[in-house]
Amino acid sequence: MIVLAAPEARPAGRVAVATLARAEARLVLRSPLLWGGLLLSVGLGTAWGWTRMPTWETFAQNAGMSSLVLAGALLLAGQLAASRDRRAGAESIETVPTTRVRRGFALLALVVVAGGAGAVLCLAELLLLLPAWPVGRFDPWTLLVTMVVPAIGAAIGVAVGRRLPATAAGPLALVGAAVVLASLPVFSTGTDSLVWQLFPVPTAPWETGAARPTGWHLSYLLAVLVAIVAMLGWGHRRVVTAGVVAVAVVAAVVATDQQLRAVPAVIDKSMEDALTGPAVLDCEMHGGVRYCALPHYTGWVPLWRDAVEPVSRNLPAAARRPAVRQFGDAQWGDPLVVGEPEIVTGTVWGRHGRWAEDSRDRMTVAYVTAVTGLLQRRLPTAAPGGSACTGAGQHRTVVALWLLAQATPDGRRRLADGRLDLGRVQHGRADEQAASALLERPHDEVATFLAAHWTQLMDPNAMALAPLGVTTRPPRVPPTDAPPASGVTNRPESCR
Repeated sequence: MIVLAAPEARPAGRVAVATLARAEARLVLRSPLLWGGLLLSVGLGTAWGWTRMPTWETFAQNAGMSSLVLAGALLLAGQLAASRDRRAGAESIETVPTTRVRRGFALLALVVVAGGAGAVLCLAELLLLLPAWPVGRFDPWTLLVTMVVPAIGAAIGVAVGRRLPATAAGPLALVGAAVVLASLPVFSTGTDSLVWQLFPVPTAPWETGAARPTGWHLSYLLAVLVAIVAMLGWGHRRVVTAGVVAVAVVAAVVATDQQLRAVPAVIDKSMEDALTGPAVLDCEMHGGVRYCALPHYTGWVPLWRDAVEPVSRNLPAAARRPAVRQFGDAQWGDPLVVGEPEIVTGTVWGRHGRWAEDSRDRMTVAYVTAVTGLLQRRLPTAAPGGSACTGAGQHRTVVALWLLAQATPDGRRRLADGRLDLGRVQHGRADEQAASALLERPHDEVATFLAAHWTQLMDPNAMALAPLGVTTRPPRVPPTDAPPASGVTNRPESCR
């Protein structure tokens, strides 16, 4: 009697796919490509944002660019996983208790793991910003990009591995993807061009706080992901696959078109004012100084106060304290109050070490030169900082150096060494010596004198500090409304 062995039962489709998916997920979670790519991405994203205080716009761009690095690592991991059973003389897929189609669906676990890795990447970079926290307009769609981009990378890797099992196929596909991405900015005519909208990471807004079609951009990326995933089933159900790919392509085209429509063709002053004009600023009063920040930027007011208050606390009550006003990207606009002094700052501020010190010192210098009348903001023809001029010989220049030496770290030593400068205001060695002499006097004596003679000190032609031993003689300075001198000269005009 012949006894036939019963054929080995294959598990049901869903059970087999789920089992294989869990196995693939465990394998990729142990992959050095995943963890190496994740660590490299976190390191790059942190390094790119290390020198500047974070905004949601810059954080989203840094996280998005670092997610491209993670996507590259997952592309390699996906290609190796998909080609595992056909690479280097491996046994046929028929020896595995499932079908090729089921294994293809199980490989989609890599796409899910890649999305989770992108979320971990975004969260890690956000936590590494502490104790700082991003300011500006929060846009959740831009953060979701960091999840979709790695998923696309993994899907591309799986698709390549299914068709090209050779080990070299993964690196070649990675190089090809990098070349395509690098060429998009090269062939674009600007951030509003079609080619640039195809780049995975959303572009910066045309103005700080401007709404961006980031939801449509995320839809475009999701459509690309769906199309790649659908192509994995091309050999199984071609009609269904073709239909899904066609719908995804149409969705991607519509989403890209909506992105292009959202970019204004012409930007005028009224559009700028609606986002960064005086009417929309959030203003606070601290120590008699008005601080006006762009919407959602009030978290930076303490940083500005650290730069301004060391100056304002030494000012007499009669001194007009300039306001601190934040600009967007346009760097032009109406003053807060016509005729009132103000200094301006932008949307960039140093975060650590010398970068933070540089931002603080720049604002301190700007405030000193503004409060002493040496350098005024001129609109609309001049830059926000005003025009360069020389205050050599003017007694208010001596006062400015006296204020600055007390407001900046190591200011007295820098003044004695000739390294304390007033930014765009030039001064001479005699002014530095006079300021050093004032610093040798009791602080209360100088402060009382300044309070009694502040109005005279603001006159560029006056010798108001003569009773305190200042002998510098200011050059004759024409009135503010006088026309500039004719002829070409390399010497800057006197501060008026």
